Amino acid sequence: MWKQQLAGWSWIAAAIALLAQLLVAAAWPGQYSWADNTISDLGATTCGVFDAGTRVERTVCSPLHVVANAATVVNGLLLTVGAIAVTLARSRPLGVVGPVLLAVGGLLVVGVGVTPLDKAPAAHEAFALAQAPVQWTGMVVAALAARRTGMGTLAVVTLAATAVSVVGLGLFVSAVGGGAAAAVGVGLVERLAFDTLTIWGVVAGVLLLRRTVAVSA
Repeated sequence: MWKQQLAGWSWIAAAIALLAQLLVAAAWPGQYSWADNTISDLGATTCGVFDAGTRVERTVCSPLHVVANAATVVNGLLLTVGAIAVTLARSRPLGVVGPVLLAVGGLLVVGVGVTPLDKAPAAHEAFALAQAPVQWTGMVVAALAARRTGMGTLAVVTLAATAVSVVGLGLFVSAVGGGAAAAVGVGLVERLAFDTLTIWGVVAGVLLLRRTVAVSA
């Protein structure tokens, strides 16, 4: 039972990444644009104009970049810890394969945090782009397992979050390439793709904790 509780609390605590975004953005000497600046801009270690001459050109200067990158690393570690814990839980409410993929996804998030966009752009982008499909696959497999173990609400929430994230990444790729989505804002569509996954973790964590309460009642 405690392993499932550990999983729930770990995924809820991963929301620290969202709180860190608010803190780091507030510390910018200029105004951080939630629409036009990316999440990765918060972790940039240098100041300057990024992607100059493109439709996603933006000014970047993040004094608290250490906080942003550390929060990303912690987010990934908590996702991994939660995934391992829920796999080891006796009831295995999300099965095994799904959580294993989620654990790998968490490690890829750690990779994002330790490779700032301005220092190691290729590695940063590779980790981020690999994380999304790995986590999506893990979420879908976990959702199917959740449905079989009587966690229908979690299954529905998981599939819905996956769909939203997939659409968000498609729009993000379009925006970065100067497509129609650029008018919406590269930052907004990126958050649709990636922050949705963090929010899903919080909801999934709450539902796992509710299950432990129901079983022990």
